[in-house]
Amino acid sequence: MLDELLEQARDDENVVGIVVHGSRGRGLHVHEGSDWDVIVVVRELGGSYDSDRGGELEAVEVTSLANLPKWMLPAVTWTKPALDKTGEVAAQLADVTKVDPATAAEPLDGYVNSYYRSAKNVRAGLELAALLDAQESIPHYLDFVFAVHGRVRPYNKWLEWELREHPLPVPVDLDRLERIARTGDIDDQQALFRETEALAQARGHGATIDGWEPDVAWLRG
Repeated sequence: MLDELLEQARDDENVVGIVVHGSRGRGLHVHEGSDWDVIVVVRELGGSYDSDRGGELEAVEVTSLANLPKWMLPAVTWTKPALDKTGEVAAQLADVTKVDPATAAEPLDGYVNSYYRSAKNVRAGLELAALLDAQESIPHYLDFVFAVHGRVRPYNKWLEWELREHPLPVPVDLDRLERIARTGDIDDQQALFRETEALAQARGHGATIDGWEPDVAWLRG
């Protein structure tokens, strides 16, 4: 099916290029029932390549990868165009999968907020509330640690693969994150905060941490 689509697209002057994304685009977690997820970059939208969701090949037309919704960016990270007539598609891929490290302040603040709530609930003996807040802190933490290094956070499905194949400059302790998600252990949360604070200070986001004074020492444990 993909070969047929590529053959059609090569002869179509309206098509700039094609990106295969998802599991098949990355060659990861592919099984017999895996569909083909395809983005067709066109000069003008016409719907010639749009297909219904749920088919063996799901295609969508865009005039630029910059028009992709934010939630879809992890799908195209670490992919290469299957067709790129001008080099424009590869350039767009490189651009949309870069993150401005300055934007890491927002998820950092979200992480500290969730951890702060969890720690307060631990102190109050509210076990379920503490666990739920601890779990909510993890996505914010991951958003921060990838964004501060200029990268898109991967889908959870691909997190282990990405950290193994494209490691960050700082280690991410997945075992600790799993313990926090399962138990909300306060010692693990404190250790994670100390590491996160050090990274934030080193990467120019100390002001976000300082905004949580006078509780920072308490958050460190």
